[in-house]
Amino acid sequence: MRILLLLLLALSWPASLFAQETQKISTFHRLLIVNDNKELMVVKIKNSDRWVTPGWYQDDHSSIKTGLEALAGTYGVSITSPVLRGVFTLKGPKENELSTRLIYVVKIKGGTLKSPDSIDEIRWVNLQQVSEIITFPHISTQIRQIMLHSGEVWGGTQIMTQENGIFGVKFVENFYPISLNNH
Repeated sequence: MRILLLLLLALSWPASLFAQETQKISTFHRLLIVNDNKELMVVKIKNSDRWVTPGWYQDDHSSIKTGLEALAGTYGVSITSPVLRGVFTLKGPKENELSTRLIYVVKIKGGTLKSPDSIDEIRWVNLQQVSEIITFPHISTQIRQIMLHSGEVWGGTQIMTQENGIFGVKFVENFYPISLNNH
């Protein structure tokens, strides 16, 4: 009887007494769409002053490839096969925000560019303009690293900061190339 009571009591205790509570980790796929002039597509989110590149949070309805192709399709374009060029961990300004950011580079194969309902404006910019137009420094630093060193996959961990309405970035670990060779 004592064993049964102890077991029932133990089952009613919060799980945090036995294990560390885990954060919900999301996966975000960012698509760097490049045109024939080697310019990058950037988009302005509707009803805001925020400029980013297209992306979507992983869900259980799509594979990565299908999701990225569908994302490009919302902009009216077909794309080459996505090439993974970045694997980053991003900690948000709030305590339990953590996400994996996977960045893919593609080229436009065809189609007619259009703006999805959630986007106010689309622009094509060269690499020098990325830091000037992208609202979030963690995104622009990732893009610059990937585009300047396009033959490698890059990784790193960043913290997104926000102070007085201005976004910033802190590096937990600097960017590093991810080796695809098994030595």
